[in-house]
Amino acid sequence: MVHITHHEETRHWQDWANMVFGIAMVASPWLLGYAGLEGATMNAVIIGFLVFALSALALTLLDRWEAWINAALGIWLILSPWLLGFAIYDPARLSHLGIGILVAAVAGIEIWDSRARR
Repeated sequence: MVHITHHEETRHWQDWANMVFGIAMVASPWLLGYAGLEGATMNAVIIGFLVFALSALALTLLDRWEAWINAALGIWLILSPWLLGFAIYDPARLSHLGIGILVAAVAGIEIWDSRARR
């Protein structure tokens, strides 16, 4: 049986926020009109799905490792327009950069919060 403390309950907002950011990343190629860029679209869908799935999993498992992986995924989203060669396309670059910053920041808050509680 898993005992949920008040601290674990209050950290759920980060998981919910990153789930929303994951969905936004998956939808961004169609919402922002860069679905024709295959590399950018595949990156947005795969990484957005991973962010969503890890955050949803964290809601049930209450593990701290998810935040570290989401932080890495956020950093990847920030760097990927240049590493995958689609930085010249504003909608693709800005969606990856903006959502990447949000995912990494929320994951960083979750990591900091879990360390502060110990």
